[in-house]
Amino acid sequence: DPSRSLLGAAQEAWFFDQLRASQRAGSRWRLIGQQILFTPLSIPGLPIANPDVWDGYYPARNRVFDMLAADKITNVAVLTGDIHSSWAMDVAPNPWTGYNPTTGAGSVAVELVTPAISSPPFFASPELRQRAAQLRPLARHLKFLEGEHNGYTLLDVTRERVQAEWYHVETVAQRTDKESKVASFVCENGSSRLSQS
Repeated sequence: DPSRSLLGAAQEAWFFDQLRASQRAGSRWRLIGQQILFTPLSIPGLPIANPDVWDGYYPARNRVFDMLAADKITNVAVLTGDIHSSWAMDVAPNPWTGYNPTTGAGSVAVELVTPAISSPPFFASPELRQRAAQLRPLARHLKFLEGEHNGYTLLDVTRERVQAEWYHVETVAQRTDKESKVASFVCENGSSRLSQS
């Protein structure tokens, strides 16, 4: 339904204008902070796995993709939270047939998802852990997924690259300064794809 929108017409127009203005001004990176998964994850021909994310607003997300292409918007990193898990993804409008996981061809942005600091992790149940295991081999644009730990993501932005590092803790039930760096990915200027760093 093209009338379904996450942003509403006024905010969507403002968002597009801001992206265009940023590109025209020569800003190196466009960092989009928002709260739900943006990257396509529902497999074509099957029911939408989670309609409470951008997958449930397919025409609205396509308008974003169309705008990025038409206005040649580059160096976009989508920064996401609110799903209590850690993800790193190339953002391809069609990751199933229009994307090459080896070269990153077809990706127009990257998405970096931070885990919850203290809320229960998303994949805490055996059923959800099984779903995550099934998703990994199907979603070729998914570079990293971990949903069983709390933690945070450290983002380092320079003119040359955006680098994200994920840090997890074993428990939030007791006070401790112990943490583990579990993943690190970088998006180089002009690449629109993630690689391990």
